[in-house]
Amino acid sequence: MTRFNISSVIGGVLLMLPGSMIANNIPQDSTNKKIEQLQVGVFEQTPYMFKDNKGNWDGISIRLWRNIADELNYRFDFQEIDSEIANSSLKDKQIDILLLSELTTKEDSLVDFSHIYYTANMGAATSPAMDLGAIIKSFFSKRFWIIVLVLSVLLLIVGTIMYFVERRSNDQNFGGERSIIKGIGSGFWWAGVTMTTIGYGDKAPVTFWGRVIALFWMLIAMAVTAVLTASLVSAVMGGSSSKKIAIPTDLKDMKVLALQESKASTYLEEERVSFQKVSDLKDGLQLVNSRNADIILHNIPQLNYYINSDAALNLRVQPILLNPRLYAMGIRDKSNLREDLNRSILKVIQTSQWQRELDRFIPDKR
Repeated sequence: MTRFNISSVIGGVLLMLPGSMIANNIPQDSTNKKIEQLQVGVFEQTPYMFKDNKGNWDGISIRLWRNIADELNYRFDFQEIDSEIANSSLKDKQIDILLLSELTTKEDSLVDFSHIYYTANMGAATSPAMDLGAIIKSFFSKRFWIIVLVLSVLLLIVGTIMYFVERRSNDQNFGGERSIIKGIGSGFWWAGVTMTTIGYGDKAPVTFWGRVIALFWMLIAMAVTAVLTASLVSAVMGGSSSKKIAIPTDLKDMKVLALQESKASTYLEEERVSFQKVSDLKDGLQLVNSRNADIILHNIPQLNYYINSDAALNLRVQPILLNPRLYAMGIRDKSNLREDLNRSILKVIQTSQWQRELDRFIPDKR
């Protein structure tokens, strides 16, 4: 009788083991309550999460999650939510997991996060080259004419000094029967010819102090010519991104765009760079492409995705190593899902398949 009871107990324990093992594979929330079907929060944010032509969810975050769910045997439903209250929906237990959540101090107080699976740096989209029309247009830019004005004032000052020094002893070149205006004009001409090192020889100082001034002006003019040449080239070719743009220095001489309420607009305001706010990234890229603006700042993944998706956009993206956005999956505080989720994320993002997914949705456009 005793043997029968012991055998029955052992048999009962063995029968219970498979059920326990199966139950342990079912995900649990922070209250250790079994979840039959995970509610996964999603919202439109290209290229991380978006609906394709058939209405199915796709993107970097979606593909990462599908790999995780397959590995961990998670059953789930996508639940579309408002991006503005995404983390609040997680905190209020309307969803179990949020696929795209940016790590910030504010959000960290609301929910817990998985390991970071993507870091998005800021980038600047510019046109890679200038056509003839754009070059001609640049000659009518405000910056170009400011440079011309400064140069003219400098030549006028030097020419006027030379006129008053030479007019009594150099009738042929500066004085004589010339009026003051014509005499200063002769000095202006001499200063310009000397600065550009053309040296026609039609006008030259003959007095001691005139030659001293001329000598100093020749030396100074070499430096002035180098600086002004660089400034003029920059003014004319300023819309071209064949060279790397210095951020934020060069932005102050460019027509800059940024999305309203974005990290880029916050950065530009902090740097006191004047810019125009746009409500749609596509519209901003079109403005830069049509040369109605010089540059637009936004995060690199979205810039690359939209530029690659539209063959008409002939733009390149320059990385800016500022204000990176750290993306992870949001989970409830003290959730038992975190350990398995983190382990699976690390496993997936170290594969070549993950790199191919990134290259597909965020191709490099430098």
